[in-house]
Amino acid sequence: MTKKEEAVDVMYNISRDNQDDHADSCFPYDMLDGLANDYAELYTSYVEPPLEFFYMSFLTCLGNLLADKITADSEIKPQPRLYTLLLGESADDRKSTAIKKTVSLFKEYINYIEGAGSAEGLQKELKDKPKLLLCYDEFQQFVGKATIQSSVLLPCISTLFENNSYNSPTKYGSVKLENVHLSILSACTKETFEHVWDSSFTNIGFNNRLLIIPAAGKRKYSWAKTIPAEEKRKITTQIGTIIGMTQEPISMKITDEGFKIYDDWYHALETSVHTKRIDTYAMRLMPLLAINEMKLEIDKNIVQKTLMLVNWQLHVRKEYAPIDVDNMMAHMEEKIRRVIRKRKNPTIRELKQYTNAHKYGIWYFKTAIDNLIQEKEIAHNDDKTPKWRILKDDV
Repeated sequence: MTKKEEAVDVMYNISRDNQDDHADSCFPYDMLDGLANDYAELYTSYVEPPLEFFYMSFLTCLGNLLADKITADSEIKPQPRLYTLLLGESADDRKSTAIKKTVSLFKEYINYIEGAGSAEGLQKELKDKPKLLLCYDEFQQFVGKATIQSSVLLPCISTLFENNSYNSPTKYGSVKLENVHLSILSACTKETFEHVWDSSFTNIGFNNRLLIIPAAGKRKYSWAKTIPAEEKRKITTQIGTIIGMTQEPISMKITDEGFKIYDDWYHALETSVHTKRIDTYAMRLMPLLAINEMKLEIDKNIVQKTLMLVNWQLHVRKEYAPIDVDNMMAHMEEKIRRVIRKRKNPTIRELKQYTNAHKYGIWYFKTAIDNLIQEKEIAHNDDKTPKWRILKDDV
């Protein structure tokens, strides 16, 4: 085992065994490797955005490039597409610089647009560019457009996270997309991120489709020197190598050791509002991290690095979510328990009515139901009109 692998082994065990006690918000730098790390280290030697901004921006661009080329050997066929938000204070953290430099590096390989004002506008772009990276210099632009009552931009982009098609009638016609691959790379302030927990977003689960990357930039270079063209060329040459490796679609197998580690993690994953789609991101990141290291299988080392990254993501989701989110979820869960006890086998319609689900938001209601089912606290009768019952009398 190399020193790098030993470091990853140690960091993985810290992340696994001390998820609540470790320095939760500290990015797992010891898992960084491969071409994305080479790129991030090069650029942070010349400009000021933090290493994790460059690293995750690179993976987001690479994932879009290979969206239809690599996957894991699984029935669900995960695509390495990411919806990435670089989270930080306005201006000082140099979020936009990391995005612009990375997109510029990939401009010969990917299609991208800067913002989308409507689903109809996005449809026009995707018609000619079915693999597309959607970039926002400031995510507030999207939040503002997505909350317009007549707009279908939010459900469109939300659906395209897990699907490659979308079809919806609109005021002026319809939005119909087939066989498209969308990724997002955006800069976002902490204040804007809190708006993503509004019911407009949570009702369709958009917030847990986001991979948030918080970091803080530091002043290092009063005069940013030009990165030598030769150094940039080394990175683009390696991108070319990866493209050559993926001329034919690759379905990556996972080794027995890797599967055991992932399986243990999956079954031990806590039930929480913050864990939604964490496993989805794990499945997407494993083949992406593998190809980033020029590997064609998902080995133990790749699985450990992936889990370090998603465990960290779980921690930052908790840290950056609005303070009342967990309290609201716990409150909704208790309201559901009480209604079921009092009403004796209520229907789902009655549950929504007596818990005031629409006041809190349908997402809170559905997530609370899922949490209670997973914990085997409630269940419903298997008939045409399911009626809910308590499974545990002591809850």
